Amino acid sequence: MLQQHSLSEQSRFSKLFATLHIGKALRQAGISKSFGLSSSAIFRIVFSLVFEGKNWFRLLESHRGADLPGKDVVYRFLNQPSFAWRRFLQTLSLQIVRYFESLISSKRVRVFIIDDSVLSRNRSKKAELLARVFDHAAGRYIKGYTMLTLGWSDGFSFAPLDFVMLSSAKLANRFCEMASHISKRSHGYKRRMESFSRKPDAVVSLLDRALKAGFTADYVLMDSWFTQAPLLRELTSRGLPVIGMIKEMKQRYLVQGQRMTLSAVFRTLPKTSTKDIKGSVVVHTSCGLPVKLVFVRNRNKRREWLTLLSTDVTLDSYNFI
Repeated sequence: MLQQHSLSEQSRFSKLFATLHIGKALRQAGISKSFGLSSSAIFRIVFSLVFEGKNWFRLLESHRGADLPGKDVVYRFLNQPSFAWRRFLQTLSLQIVRYFESLISSKRVRVFIIDDSVLSRNRSKKAELLARVFDHAAGRYIKGYTMLTLGWSDGFSFAPLDFVMLSSAKLANRFCEMASHISKRSHGYKRRMESFSRKPDAVVSLLDRALKAGFTADYVLMDSWFTQAPLLRELTSRGLPVIGMIKEMKQRYLVQGQRMTLSAVFRTLPKTSTKDIKGSVVVHTSCGLPVKLVFVRNRNKRREWLTLLSTDVTLDSYNFI
């Protein structure tokens, strides 16, 4: 659509940038230039690539290439370690979330969502902190990074709040090291050091920064990889109830003084006539944390069941489906 209406493209972006106060957010994050094109102009060009369907190289080769800055200008802008891109993202996301909240009921449940994905860079050779990481979806190691993402949702809308690009803390698993000329006081150096963090520690840091920035939510949603007792206890101590999926693993749950596996807990439940909910029970983890387990039917495989965990034991089982 934007390619067919190229004359109105800049006016559309200008209206969007003015509505979201993107120029102000860039200045507050220390993202500015002392000469040449302004940071807002360069950011608008990079932002337009998403809608152009082209990368920077193809855009320079197009008929618009003569009116665009050189590639070095954009690369220096994106690689500047003193720019606080995290602060910019949080400032922009907070405006969007507050606008969402002005349109919805105060009774609607808001949630933080934690998820990770693997960014494959199998063809790269000199990318900073490129590492050998495990892809849980493919079940094998690949060359790339693990991106841990924090988002906010009200059930209909979604806003990204923060992310961490994780490398490997083990030197033997890294193919490249970080650039040596980066100042240790810069934001870029701190983000690079953050890439060596453990996933549970990175999750806690993401949520702490979101709460400090002014975001609020009723629950934290996560998948089975993160739903582990130490992380549950850490988030509960911060007043953040957790809802997550769990799988049959080595952990045991205390039920009336007995240590049971997940399957054993399921077998103790009385049969119900409910179609989707197979049963629920309040148990304790090995560290003594009370949690509620809700067993639901697997909609993809009707003969199997899935288990959801909630640290809010007062939550009704029907809210899980």
